[in-house]
Formats: sequence, C-alpha cells, structure tokens
Amino acid sequence: MACSIADNKKDSSVIYFESGYSLHQDTIHVDIKGEMTHALKYHDKFYVLFKQRVLKYGGYGKRWLYIFSNGQLERIIDCPKEMRTVYLDFYAKNDSLILKPYMDKQSYYFDLTNYRWTKIDKTDDLIFEDEKFQVYSLDFGEWGGKTWFKEKKTGQEYVLEATTPLVNKIDSTYYLTNSFRVLKIENPRLLNECSDDITYENIESSGKSYSWYGEPIGFDIVYQDTTIDYFDFNYKPHIVSSFVLDKDLLHIYETDTATYIARHKRNSIEPIQKIADNISFYNWHYSYRCSNFNGNNELLKFRTKNEQTFGLLEMIDQEIHVTYFKNKALLEPILVGAEKADSIFVNRLNHILPKFRNLEISTLDSKEQTWGSFDISPNHHISVGNNWNPNNYTIDTCRSYLVKEDSIFSNSIMYYGTKDSNLVRVVSIDWDYERNLMKSDSEKHAKKTFDNKTEFLIDYISGNIGKQIEKSDEKDFIRRTWVTPAGIKLYLSYNRKYYGIRLVIYEK
Repeated sequence: MACSIADNKKDSSVIYFESGYSLHQDTIHVDIKGEMTHALKYHDKFYVLFKQRVLKYGGYGKRWLYIFSNGQLERIIDCPKEMRTVYLDFYAKNDSLILKPYMDKQSYYFDLTNYRWTKIDKTDDLIFEDEKFQVYSLDFGEWGGKTWFKEKKTGQEYVLEATTPLVNKIDSTYYLTNSFRVLKIENPRLLNECSDDITYENIESSGKSYSWYGEPIGFDIVYQDTTIDYFDFNYKPHIVSSFVLDKDLLHIYETDTATYIARHKRNSIEPIQKIADNISFYNWHYSYRCSNFNGNNELLKFRTKNEQTFGLLEMIDQEIHVTYFKNKALLEPILVGAEKADSIFVNRLNHILPKFRNLEISTLDSKEQTWGSFDISPNHHISVGNNWNPNNYTIDTCRSYLVKEDSIFSNSIMYYGTKDSNLVRVVSIDWDYERNLMKSDSEKHAKKTFDNKTEFLIDYISGNIGKQIEKSDEKDFIRRTWVTPAGIKLYLSYNRKYYGIRLVIYEK
C-alpha cells in the first residue's frame, strides 16, 4: 500500500511505503541536444555532463556541463576539447570537481567560483579512504583489474583481484561490490601482501598491469551470481549499486522489468522495496570514483523506454530520490518521407543559389531549422577538394544538417566556409543508403530509390536552375555539370554500384 502527495507547481510527488521507505519524484524539463553521460551531486546542486551525439563524420561529440539548482537550470559550461573521449571519469575530491580521461595524464578541475576548467596533473586512482587505509583500483580491460589497500601507518600495500569495486564499510568490515559479486574483507592485512614491484604505484607507472595475479585470500564471497553470461553485455538481473543503512549492506538491484532495493542473503538477492518499472541504469566507461568519494550512494543514471525521458536516482537514508529529465530536444532526426525531403532540397537551392557569393554561415542554422533538418555539424576540420575550390578560398569551418527520408535513406548537406568573412564557399549534398543485410530485398529497394532520386535531381536542376554543360554516363557512374547565369557550378555524380549521390555547388 502507498499514499501519494503531489505538488503540481513543483512538478513533484512523494509516495510513502509500508516498508518505511519513501519515493520522492521530481521532474526537470530541459532542451538539450545531447545525452547524459556523468552526474554528481555537490553542495545540493546537480552537475551533469551531456555529450553531443555523432551521427556522421566520426570523431567525438562535444561535452557540456549543466548545473541544476532546486530543479532549475543555473548554468551551462563548455568542457575542454580534450574531454571529447570515451574513457572519462567525473568525480568530487578534496572540494574539487575533476574530469579525468583514463588514457591521458592531463586532467581538469572545475573552478566553482569562476566557472571554468583548469588543467592539473594526472590524478591518482584512489577510490576509498578511511582513518586506516587508502584504497586504489585499476581496470586493465579484458585482463580484469586489481584493488590495493594501502595501510597509512606502515605504507604496506595489500592486493586482491577486483576491478574498480564500490567500497562500503560497516564498523571495521569492508564490502566490495560489483554487478554480480559482493566480497567481505574483515582484515585487509590478510590479503596478498605486495612486494615493491607489485604495489599500486609501481604497477601504475610501469604499465605491467596484467603480468601477475594474486591468490584468492583474505576475503569471503558473500554473494555471487554464478549464472552470468559474461558475453552478454546487457545481462540482467544485476546489482546497480550498494549502500549502508543501519549497519546493513543494501543494493539497488535491477531486473528485466523493475528496480528494487534489495539485500543479499544465502547467495541470493531478496527484494525489499520496488522503486520503479522499466528503467535501465547505465554507467560510462571507466567511470567509478564518484560512487565512493561522497560517503553515500552516487547519483545513478538511468534511461527509460522513451528516449526523451531519462533520470537520476540517489538514496538518502530511507528516502529514494528520483529526478526525471524530460527533454524537448530531439536526439535523432525524424523520418520526413520523400516528398518532404525533396521540398527541403528545393528550398535549399532557392535560398543558396541567388546569394551564393554572400551566403553567411551565421544565418544557416535558423534556415535549416525552419526547413526541419537535423544539425549534425562535426567538431573537427573537414577539407574540401581543390576542384571544388578553384579560387583557393580558406576553408576552416563547416556546418552540416541531416534529413532522413525513411529508415534507410537520407541526405546530408555540408556548408564549407571561411570564419573571417563568415561566408560559405562550397556546398555539398549527399544522398546515402544504410544497407540492411537482414532484408533480402534491400538492394532492390536501394536501386529503385536511387534511380528515382537521380532522375528527380537531374530533371529539376535542368529545368529550373542552370544550363547543363557536361554529361557522362558510364556503366556504374553518372556525371552531370550545370552552370547558373551567375556563374555558380553544380556538379552531380551518382555511383550505381555503391548507391551514392553527391551534388556539389561552388563558384567557378
């Protein structure tokens, strides 16, 4: 049984359960063109990292730090370019918020006064600390990982085979948790004693990370899922996180359909209180320090079946705090159909060609949004062929947008420009096809689609834009070139073998 109290003005509610737990739910409405990757709660504020999705051109997406206070967006901060990486940790330590790439020595801390990032030397791999021990851990990828207990009084280190665990302590006993196992360590001195060559410091500096393995001594396995399929990266059920309440080690536990507060008992999991249905928790690669430093459970990130709704969970004693984010911004382009896509193409030509020599880069985004395209601009330099830039303009910036006609057919436009003049110099439009090997008729569909699109483009440009000055039809290639009365060239090529169309617009 549960009773509910709702406050519509705050878009929040509280549900009290007979188990003694209470569920506090809040919703924050946002408009963010990115996906959440990391999140911290620090001084009662949420510090959330979002990453731009990369739908084309490769590379890594931009990152932004969003700061939320009392359910309201307070500030947006760009992250350093060096943080455009997969392996990244974001955590609080010694009154600092730190961004640490796993493969790089350079790290950054966030200045909470001036709201900017400052470079620092590489931080260590400390994951837990109390009055007696410092606990370090390293992840060696496919070779597993190790965790060291370093005794403060003597400097002696002790090690076990455990990969970046969540560390909790009840009285003098340590519990190390990962998704499928819980270890109990009553006395870290009974673990493998480290000689000088296998201390954390020497292993971290030498890179000899997986050349030795310790004996399984000094700990007890108090829970282990023996049915796990390690080749199934979405395997459920599993432990999402662990926390201590009234000297009892509890877990956030996720199954295929629901999430619970649970405890381990006789090598099984015993649910205590259901939290939510159909949410899926996740963590970013090599991100584990935030779960150990704040003394409580970290902010747990989850997705829902609706891509536009995601959220955070934290435990405060018996209070379960869930914050949902409802995102107004689309993260992927919608399917518009062939007719709408052709209309966007016509609108683009009618806008681009009359003002080509004076087309400003800064005006593109508003026009493309009006037409309904999706911004996929890359974060790295993309060059343009010399044949398309006969006037040798400086090309040092670009903007790109995507239009999806259906699930496998789309077109993208790239505006190449010069920053100083704010002018577009070259425009290319590509029509691409995503092969579906599971559908036997996909090649037949592709041929028909591309033949129809090529016919439409040639007929429209010939009838409405300019004079055709070159024509070449070969077995696998079609090429056409037109020139407008103002001296703007349009070059179209179609590869029948690989199904690709490109239209390039440039000043002759």
